[in-house]
Parts: sequence; C-alpha cells; structure tokens
Amino acid sequence: MKEQILQEFLEKQKNYDLFCDRIINLIGDLLRQKEMLVHNLSGRVKENQSLARKIEKKIDKYSSINDITDIVGVRIITHLESDVDLVEKLIRDEFKIDEGNSIDKRELNNDQFGYRSLHLVISLNNSRDSLTEYSAYKDLKCEIQIRSILQHAWAEIEHDLGYKGKIEIPDQYKRNFNRLSALLETADKEFDRLKKELSTYEYDVSDMIISEPQNVGIDKASLGKFNLENEILKEARNFLSNKMKWDYVELNNGADEGIISRFSYFKMKTIKDISDSLTANKELFFKFIDVFTDDFFYPEISIDVILYYFQHFLASLSENEDYIEGYLTYDYNINGEPKEFIEKLQKAKKL
Repeated sequence: MKEQILQEFLEKQKNYDLFCDRIINLIGDLLRQKEMLVHNLSGRVKENQSLARKIEKKIDKYSSINDITDIVGVRIITHLESDVDLVEKLIRDEFKIDEGNSIDKRELNNDQFGYRSLHLVISLNNSRDSLTEYSAYKDLKCEIQIRSILQHAWAEIEHDLGYKGKIEIPDQYKRNFNRLSALLETADKEFDRLKKELSTYEYDVSDMIISEPQNVGIDKASLGKFNLENEILKEARNFLSNKMKWDYVELNNGADEGIISRFSYFKMKTIKDISDSLTANKELFFKFIDVFTDDFFYPEISIDVILYYFQHFLASLSENEDYIEGYLTYDYNINGEPKEFIEKLQKAKKL
C-alpha cells in the first residue's frame, strides 16, 4: 500500500505544487482584501521521503493518497494571538473545512506546555472549484497552520532542541520548560492587551485634545489627530493648497517621527503647548509660510508638512543663528541655512 500511495504522489506531484501556489496566492489576496496584515505566509508540498515516513508510522490509517490531508501545507504566522482568530474566520468563510481532520492545539491543560497552533484542513468551496482556473484542484486538500509569531518561536526552538512534549523532557528540566512556555504565552496576551489599549487611546485622543490638551503628550497618534483637526493648521494647509496648488497625501499613519521628536527642541511637551503657540503666533506664522514657500513646487506633499513648516517658524523666532543651527542639526539634518530662516522671518514681519 505504501508503494502504491507513493506512486500516486509522484504522478500527481505537479498538480500538488500548482495547488499549493494557488492556495498561497488566494489566501494572500483574501488577506489584502480584508486589509489583514500577517507576519508570514508560506507553503510547501511534502517531499517523497517525508511522505514515506508518515505512511510507515500510520500504515493502517491510509488506503489511498486522498486519506493524507497534509501533503500540501500552508503556514500563516500572525503578529498577535488574537489575529489567529481573525484569520481562522476568514479561512472558514472562504473554504470548506474538514472538521474531522482539523485540530486546535492552542488549548493546553494546566500541567502542559509546548506547541500551540491551529490546524485547519481545507478544500476549495463549491463556488470556487467550479471555476476553470480551480477545477483541477477540486478534490485536493490542504492543511493550514495558523499561529502567532511567539507561538512560532516556541515551535522552532522546541524543534531545534529536539524535545516536543512533556513526556520527553527529563524531570530536572521540566520546570524551565514550564517557565519559558508561560513567559511566551504571557507575552502574547500582553501584546494583545497593549494593542487594545493603544486602539482605545487612538479612538479617545481627539476628545482628550479638546477637553484636556495639557494632559496629552506629543506622540504619533495625538499629533496626527491634532494636525488633522486643529482649525489653524487646517486653515494653513488650505492657504498653501490655494497658493501652491498642492495635493496633500497621508504618507504616515500619524505624524512623522522626526517631527514628533523635534518639538522637544522647543521645550514643548504637550498638545496644549503647540496649540497655545499656534494661537499666539498665527498671523506671523501665516506670513512666514507664505514667504518660505515662494519658490517651492511639489505636485503632492505630505499632509503633516504644515507641522514641519511650523517648526521652521519656531526656530526662526529666536533669530539666533546658533539656536537655528541647533534645530537644523537636531535629530537629523534639515535642509537650509540659519541666515535663510532669519531672512524669511524678517521679510514676513514686513508684510
């Protein structure tokens, strides 16, 4: 029976290879459509020797190659443990699931440690396997393993050590295995908790900027929201857009890291510090950016450029060349000379 199955495999190997590529590409497309980011998506077809060993271990289980459900295997490594559930839902929505051969290895007993992963055995659903491009794979199955980065790290290290379960571990080392397993599991859950807290903060930060700006630090989320929602900054962007015919694009999910960092050069620590300075200097700031952008031409520009110009304006307010030089070289080099900044501020004051 083993030789018969192996012969079947050799005859169908090309089709398995094509099926593997199809499944990887299809899952990749589905993930992109749902805007779901994963760490890694990969696949493989079992090698002949690996298949032979599998058959030998369970010689009574397999009567044909169709009984073996993991000849084609796909692995999806998510960033967080909670993402595994999201990917699982996607797979269940888009494929037929062989529940009898699927297994959830994430839930361990209190005295267990080790490999944690979700295994789903899938095949093409009826709406897809009737399409010409998929019809050749109608009866084929694929095992999809879904796990987080940290679950994957444990699996890889466990494999490298050569010990795959509690029974194999010498007694004197079981405590260390338990401790490390618990640390990774805890880290997975803490990253999930942190993600939820950051999402809540990003959702609430607009209200916080209005109600308590003095308590909102300058970070990616807060400065990004402030940039989009502050009336003076919106007016300044519209002014430059009308003058320069610019189209604004959001190049970053939130404010640029360099812009965030450079506010500390001006001793600004909270959103209120920026807001108060904008309000106090609005008229002169608008004149400054009018002068500063006289010879600029960009078909499109980042939406946070107005913060960048505001920092130029703040630096030029001192009219001290050493201070402006410090700003220009703070964090990373900014194009421009101290005298240029001073000249443009002086010109703005005369307007």
